[in-house]
Amino acid sequence: MKKYKAENAKPNPKSTINSYRSFGYNLSTAIADIIDNSISAAATKIEVNYFWNGENSNIYFLDNGLGMNLEELILAMTPGSKDPDEERDLNDLGRFGMGLKTASFSQCKRLTVITKKKGYATIKRCWDIDFINSEQEWTLLDFVSDEVFVEKLDDFESGTLVLWENLDRIVGNAQKDNESVKNAFYEEMSNVKIHLGLVFHKFIENNKIELNSNTYKIEAWNPFLYNLSTKPEMGLPEKLNGNVEVTYYILPHMSRISNEEYDKSGGPLGWFNQQGFYIYRGDRLIVSGDWLGLEKKRDYSKLARISVNFPNVNDFDWNLDIKKSTATPPIAIRRELSRIAKIAIKKSAKIYNWRGQKSISDEKSQIGLTSLWKDETNREGVKKYKINRKHPIIKQALDTPSSKKIFRKTIKLIEENIPVELILYNQNENPSFHELEKINETPSDDLIDLAVDLYKINVSNGIPESLARQQIMNSTPFNLFPLINDYLK
Repeated sequence: MKKYKAENAKPNPKSTINSYRSFGYNLSTAIADIIDNSISAAATKIEVNYFWNGENSNIYFLDNGLGMNLEELILAMTPGSKDPDEERDLNDLGRFGMGLKTASFSQCKRLTVITKKKGYATIKRCWDIDFINSEQEWTLLDFVSDEVFVEKLDDFESGTLVLWENLDRIVGNAQKDNESVKNAFYEEMSNVKIHLGLVFHKFIENNKIELNSNTYKIEAWNPFLYNLSTKPEMGLPEKLNGNVEVTYYILPHMSRISNEEYDKSGGPLGWFNQQGFYIYRGDRLIVSGDWLGLEKKRDYSKLARISVNFPNVNDFDWNLDIKKSTATPPIAIRRELSRIAKIAIKKSAKIYNWRGQKSISDEKSQIGLTSLWKDETNREGVKKYKINRKHPIIKQALDTPSSKKIFRKTIKLIEENIPVELILYNQNENPSFHELEKINETPSDDLIDLAVDLYKINVSNGIPESLARQQIMNSTPFNLFPLINDYLK
């Protein structure tokens, strides 16, 4: 193609660098991208520090990684410095050679990198968007706003400091005494720490890194909740095509844990929104709590969480984006992921519905169990909830001539006046209103007396003792308490 060469069409520095600011990062995803670079540089201690000073506020990242010499630093500061097709080390969390620049420019107008490689002097380089715009040239600066940042590497054998200044996307031109912007800044950084604790939880838990922010340790938040007093159920790990590792986890019902555990374990988005797949790339979380279009989020599936871990050699198969915040599973394994999702959801529904003592019309596992309630869909497609006339207690009352008529009317009145709207309102307002109610481990005396009375009536009506006992113990709520069976004699 050389004979067809024409003009060089160099991109305009001003428009190009400003386009880098619009990749869709938020503060949390941008900072996570900077942490990726520290981990790729073999850092074991990483700091995320921030300082409020109005429009002169700053955020900086300090690590004890390998550091860089001048040639490596210039390469790192150059947009698109790495070939995306290049084979990476398994521990390399980068891909496009864009993260440092695009993540930083999305939040600030001045990026300074100070670095020290073992056996080399400390060096620095700076990108200043206002300077680039004025000069219309891709010119790096040998500049730092305050030498105190250089001094922070004095006690390090090697390491790197990344400094964000002119935080126009975060604080704008706010004055130092602007409490509203100040509080928003601190709140954003608080959300960042929660995000980092989730995204890098495997690195923190496995003691690969120590992550701190303004001297405080960032704690790991494991979405599979190993730390609960009642442990989650873990499925057998599976390895799919492309060395993709998949394991499902079924969390215990919310009523099985303490109120404090409930508040802490819901995660940043709450129990409902945290269900689904958790996609990891080399142990770094990419996608959290999403069914990837394979299933819908439902209340009864919110105890299901599925870990999917793929190596960085599969980046293009998973359509990994520059921000490393979205990934789409390849067609080759979508069917397998769907299969595993259905298994996890079925198990979640079983636990969730057992706690609620509900029935699900198409739940095969409910065959043989006589529920107190059942659901039906009328001709208009509206779901209605009915008391099960075949339930032993209800059936007995309906078969008693003296109470049959009034009892039938009472049942109908109850069915037609179930406060569905109030229940839904309370569930949406705060699910813990319903979910934290504890179930007694032993039956109440009243429930035992009711079972015994029903058993005696059935036996007196000629039903064999074993069948009478079976009918009762296969009915809710008696089935929840095996101890009742000992009283049916």
